[in-house]
Amino acid sequence: MLEMSLVRLFLIILVAASLGAFLYLDTVFYHWDRVLPQPEEMVVETVPESSNNVTTFNKPKEFVPTNEWQIIGEDQLIPPGLHIQIDLQTGEKKVKLMEDNKKNSTNSLAITDNSKPENIKDTERSLPDNSHKFRSYEELKDDLKDLNMTIKSDMDIMDELSKKFQEQLKLYEDSDKNLQNILTDLEYLLHQVDTAEVFVKNKGIQLIIIPCINSNSSLMKAQGAMLLGSAASNNQKVQIASLESNVIPLLLKYIDDEYLFSVQKNCIFALSSITRRFPLAQKQLIDNNGIQTFMSVFKRPTTELNTKLKLKVTQLLEDLTIEIEDAKLTFKEETIKKLSTEAAERVRQYDDLHLKDILVKNGWCNILGNEFVILSNQIPLDEENHDMVEASGKSLLAMQKLCKVKLQGNKELYQSFYTLQTHYKQLHQKDVFFDELYQLTTELTNTYDPVLE
Repeated sequence: MLEMSLVRLFLIILVAASLGAFLYLDTVFYHWDRVLPQPEEMVVETVPESSNNVTTFNKPKEFVPTNEWQIIGEDQLIPPGLHIQIDLQTGEKKVKLMEDNKKNSTNSLAITDNSKPENIKDTERSLPDNSHKFRSYEELKDDLKDLNMTIKSDMDIMDELSKKFQEQLKLYEDSDKNLQNILTDLEYLLHQVDTAEVFVKNKGIQLIIIPCINSNSSLMKAQGAMLLGSAASNNQKVQIASLESNVIPLLLKYIDDEYLFSVQKNCIFALSSITRRFPLAQKQLIDNNGIQTFMSVFKRPTTELNTKLKLKVTQLLEDLTIEIEDAKLTFKEETIKKLSTEAAERVRQYDDLHLKDILVKNGWCNILGNEFVILSNQIPLDEENHDMVEASGKSLLAMQKLCKVKLQGNKELYQSFYTLQTHYKQLHQKDVFFDELYQLTTELTNTYDPVLE
């Protein structure tokens, strides 16, 4: 009986719990027992545009462009293919139709500046279809002139400087720096071969360089010679123009001791630029007593500035003598008939100069020998003295057939060679930079050894 009672009690509790759970679910989810509509039966309701719970915006008025300029607002939308103009001062924007009435996919932009006395002309044409192609210098200048923009080539700048020089020359005073500034700018430009050729074609030598060299101002003389040297350096057309303008006698005149060091130095530089690898100019140098003028530099009292001049002269004459040997070697090795003919003509011109004979006649071998004796007594040597050893030594080797006769038996010279050789041997052991000078002095010692003679 007890077991039956317990079973009944358990059933009653189970039924009560089920009813309680049913009532709870029905209270919380009162739609749970309803059947949801199938997807095709679902309806979406839209809210009318006039509904109060929707925010609306005023649609901007469509812009209609014309052939006249119209001011547009900051955020005004405009169609593509219009000509746009912006004022840099006020920020105001204007637009109008393109003149050619073509519908372009992009707009054309022009910028103006009202702060200028005259407004820039409206740039009403767009770039041509072939604007990406090569355009000449003159075409670019034409396109930019409406924008008050200019482009200048080195030739234009050189022409302007030349005109300014001629204007300033009429007003020149010793205290005036304008001419010096113009010449400095010109000297920079004339390093360029093409610019220098145009300069001489426009008679720059006659109108600028010669008046400078003939000026009473030492500064003008020095700058005029520097200008010519820069223009003629490795430039055959300027070398020829200088020869035709007869400036070589003028430059030789101002190497005289009475003129400032800067004038003498720059005149030697100009002569060097004109005569290198140009036998006809070298002939004019010889005919105008240029060799005698160079030798006179070595007869002056020894000073720091005169030592610099002696180095410049020695380096120039070294180059001129080595050129002769180079020309003969080129002719010997040339196999192409045309080039061989040119090389033969070059050798003939050098032979006609008799430069080495003239140098020996004016005491060049003895002058070089004396320089070596002086240098050997100045050890340790500075940089300029090293350069002098190199230039003098190479000159003596290039002229050894003639100079050995003149210096035969000169034991003091041989001792100077040996002293310098020993000096450079010690330097070479510490620094390979001095290897070339050591080899040079060794060769001089062997070549001019009085015992081997």
